Amino acid sequence: MEENRMTEVPFLSNVGLMLTYKCTVACPHCIVKAGPNRKEEMLLESAFKWLDQIKSYRNGIVFGLSLTGGEPFYNLPHLISISDHAHEKGFIVSVVSNAYWASSKEEALRILTLCRSIQMISISADFQHQLMIPFANVKNAIWAAKKLGKLYNIAVATENESSPEYLSLMDDLLEITDAEFINTSIIVPVGRAEKGIDHALLKYSPEPAVAACSMASFPVIFPNGNVIACIGPPITLPEFSPMFLGNLYKEKINDIFDRAENNYVLHAIRAFGPRVLVKMLKDHGYDHLVPEKYIDEAICDVCFQLFSKKEICEVIQTLIENDADFRLKTEYGRLYYFNESEMIKSDVAPSDN
Repeated sequence: MEENRMTEVPFLSNVGLMLTYKCTVACPHCIVKAGPNRKEEMLLESAFKWLDQIKSYRNGIVFGLSLTGGEPFYNLPHLISISDHAHEKGFIVSVVSNAYWASSKEEALRILTLCRSIQMISISADFQHQLMIPFANVKNAIWAAKKLGKLYNIAVATENESSPEYLSLMDDLLEITDAEFINTSIIVPVGRAEKGIDHALLKYSPEPAVAACSMASFPVIFPNGNVIACIGPPITLPEFSPMFLGNLYKEKINDIFDRAENNYVLHAIRAFGPRVLVKMLKDHGYDHLVPEKYIDEAICDVCFQLFSKKEICEVIQTLIENDADFRLKTEYGRLYYFNESEMIKSDVAPSDN
């Protein structure tokens, strides 16, 4: 496992609630296939109960709450009720939105003023969104956030960072904000994106992405109670995936989060990146299970390809169970990169081999 030191991102410091699959638009790259015709929505009663459980877990180790969808602003009273409850519990509340509601500066200011408990907004603004939502909405939302002293960032998804559409959008965005407030991710052909994007724009590599995954530190809860270890494409995978942590209609947060603390696949991804699992498969003679190619620099693509096949998930789990050295390296990887000692079970350090 190569050195890959990264900024410390504490496990379970933030939890997401996917409030709804409803959205004002049906973007061609949406991994959860959100849209105007979807009806699934998190019940207020469930959201309040789960937030109470999360807050009491390990004396409040979770301090951040991200509200996402779909489009959380689609049902504004619902969003306000949940964010207010979270704020009263002491959470730092953020929300993800396409800014459809920011049709003017005045309207953007009115809406964000109503959302008094939301302290940060992440605006989805990419080529696909802007085909249906005016770019002016993005500008209005940012203006209102600044006016109210709310933090913000802009989330951009693209098939290729060299595409003319992406470069043009970046020029527009850099006229209204600084580069540090813009986060770009590579689209993975999952969900609606499987057929809705231009696959010819994707760049491939024979080697998996090198980076570790910070998003695997933040589980997300869905309207049906499922708890998934991250918000990327693996959220669409069946329950056999190691990214599936449990269901809150069957268990309590304590049980699910305690079990996640000892999920070696999850923490290996956080510390070293999913490429370490590819290497493990090759080292043990499972080359036939390893993907032939990967979307360049897309960590999510590596996880999705590995965990979309039950056989690969079972082999990885068996290999980890029989490889004490891998488990020790993962435990000490958490300690080294994140200062997390929860998995340390002995004073025996892993070998350097």
